[in-house]
Amino acid sequence: MRIFLVVSWLTIGILAMSLFSVPIRDVSAQDDLNVQLKKMEDMMRKQQEMIDDLKTRIEIREEVELTSLTTADEGMIGKKVDEYFQKGEGKGMWSEIMQGPKLSYKRGFFFETQDENFSMLINGRIQFRYSYEDRDNVHDSDEQEDDSSFRIRRARLKFSGNAYKHFKYKIELALASTGTADSSKAMELLDFWASWNKNRALSVQFGQWKVPWNRQRVVSSQNLQLIDRASSQDEFTMDRQIGAMLHGKLFNKKFEYYAGAFNGNSRNQSSNGNNEMLYIGRVSWNPFGAYGKGIGEVESDISFSKKPIGHLSAAIAYDGAADREKFNSTTIDLDPPVGTGITLKEVDKTSVVVEYGLKYRGFSTSAEAYWRRFDDIRANNINAIGSGVIIDRGFFVQGGYFLLPKTLEVAGRYSLIDFDDERDEDAVRETTLGVSWFINETHDNKLQFDWVRQDNELPNSVSRSDDIDNTYRLQYQLAF
Repeated sequence: MRIFLVVSWLTIGILAMSLFSVPIRDVSAQDDLNVQLKKMEDMMRKQQEMIDDLKTRIEIREEVELTSLTTADEGMIGKKVDEYFQKGEGKGMWSEIMQGPKLSYKRGFFFETQDENFSMLINGRIQFRYSYEDRDNVHDSDEQEDDSSFRIRRARLKFSGNAYKHFKYKIELALASTGTADSSKAMELLDFWASWNKNRALSVQFGQWKVPWNRQRVVSSQNLQLIDRASSQDEFTMDRQIGAMLHGKLFNKKFEYYAGAFNGNSRNQSSNGNNEMLYIGRVSWNPFGAYGKGIGEVESDISFSKKPIGHLSAAIAYDGAADREKFNSTTIDLDPPVGTGITLKEVDKTSVVVEYGLKYRGFSTSAEAYWRRFDDIRANNINAIGSGVIIDRGFFVQGGYFLLPKTLEVAGRYSLIDFDDERDEDAVRETTLGVSWFINETHDNKLQFDWVRQDNELPNSVSRSDDIDNTYRLQYQLAF
């Protein structure tokens, strides 16, 4: 009570002194009135700071009185507290400690140090899917039943951000029941890379990630226009690899380039297994300016672009020891000839892709065309280099339009894989129609439905009818 009276009388006294100490002037002029008002505001601010400091000292002393300290101890501690708070640097230091890292939500839980040198964004994502597969026109001996299934298609946990200001990083994990390469694993590492990005024209990236060969593979499954990628993309893609890459953006982001070397034996492999590398080079021209943030931009025009944005891209890849398993049940024209079931020793692969993309006011379209050549094919039981060459081709084209801006989109796609005549499969055709509801005008919370017809055409020499599947899929995605 005594302390409260002291504070009250001090406050009244200070206010009274401040009022009488201000000289009375002619306030008839607007400028003089503004000057007086400014002085009053400054004085009130200083008085409030004094009151706040006094309250803090009183609170601390009251807490000390509740302890078992002696009167002498109480006086000494009170004196030390007063000295600490009377020094501006003490108060500033305590304020800085209490602030700590910046915490917020930016399409994920975001942490950042005060100096902005380190940050981390934590994301989670789940895709829950129902599918009904209607299998028709297969040979009696191969006939399979129709399939009706619920499935957790993907469950992911992702960490990304920057370190030491100029380094970016990403870690992405696939959780159980997501169709990973090894279903016995509770968790699988998908991405783990770091990139030095001080110079936009020349950046260095190393680790494991989706190699920058074709765009649709690099686009996250979270941001696809239809439920899944094209079947032709699945056939020709390079997927995730371990390696290093140079990349950059020039001419006001209208030109992008990527050049890298990778092991070429898929993800999470501890060693290459040979002295051959997978080499990739890619260029993109963005005539209207940057096509999003990079090669992994979203497919739909959910932002309803007010100006056209587009890209033309091409990439080439070479691997001197690739995809041997693709020929283990294929008749290949070797010299001398070898039948089916050969065991290959070495296969060289050259792949080329050409792409385009365009978005404008809710409309979007994209396409990729593939060409792949296998040569220098050798079998373990043949010493000479085989004369056989395998050339496969494929493409897809797709597009979509928002019937309700940023909310309801319809889309369609046609895809073709044209295998070489030496293979035991002629072609794979895919037709897909779909509709997507973006619940919060974002890919993070959306419901999708599509119908997929896939026709696996067999060579005319094979006395079997084609394999045709009709699949109906409903998928809900939640990302946070």
